[in-house]
Amino acid sequence: MQRPKLAEFFDDLIDETRTLIEKHRITHDEYRQMVGFLVEAGQAGEIPLLMDIFLESKVDEVEHADHRGSPTAIEGPFYLPDAPLLERPYALPTRTDEPGEVLFFAGTVRATDGTPLAGAMLDLWQGDAHGDYSGFSDVPVPILRGRFTTDDEGRFEVRTVVPGSYEIPTAGPTGRLLAALGRHAWRPAHLHLKLTHDTVEPITSQIYFEGDRWLDSDVANAVKPGLVVTLNRHAEPSDARGRELDRPYYVARYDFVLQARTPARALAAAG
Repeated sequence: MQRPKLAEFFDDLIDETRTLIEKHRITHDEYRQMVGFLVEAGQAGEIPLLMDIFLESKVDEVEHADHRGSPTAIEGPFYLPDAPLLERPYALPTRTDEPGEVLFFAGTVRATDGTPLAGAMLDLWQGDAHGDYSGFSDVPVPILRGRFTTDDEGRFEVRTVVPGSYEIPTAGPTGRLLAALGRHAWRPAHLHLKLTHDTVEPITSQIYFEGDRWLDSDVANAVKPGLVVTLNRHAEPSDARGRELDRPYYVARYDFVLQARTPARALAAAG
């Protein structure tokens, strides 16, 4: 953030906070409680979690107010760079005894004018069937993380598992704050993606699934209707054999549309 913008933002932040203190008649004891909460959140390493739960969806909304194409979504606190670059047929890394149902996530990546984007990169990460993320639990890295590209027609398909909805950590300061506010701490099941291609604006998004009980009350307030897909179950033995499986599986599809780079960003990307 450049200095003039930083100074203006900080001044506004302090002014608005002082207004709220006056409006709600905050006492010195209550003020010290708030300061203590922030200190505790920092010591617990929960500042990113706290900010992402309460503020990131608004940042996404503001930054992409004029965005054309598929809806964007929050990144969240569980992204790790440099996920493995996968080879076809694409499958996210899993444990030998990975729990959960098999999911094939497929679709296309196109520009807003309908042009298929060959070689578009998708960086996909997700929680496991219990909602646990590799690198942030006892799930080893790089389980359920991977990068892969579209084919010449802009198509992709990757094998993974159906993720589980999950409760954000509740034992620490953020969880206790939610409880004090009378709010639950659940996120609906979802897939995270970053999509990039030389000719379009990169996006970060999430894919959700119809029927999840937490869709309408996501603790992170990040669900957008345009990102909810159907999980189609395939139970016919012949379908399973065609996929070299011995059990039912699910298919979910989403067709991404990305907007062209602005001239300034295209020039910056070129060099």
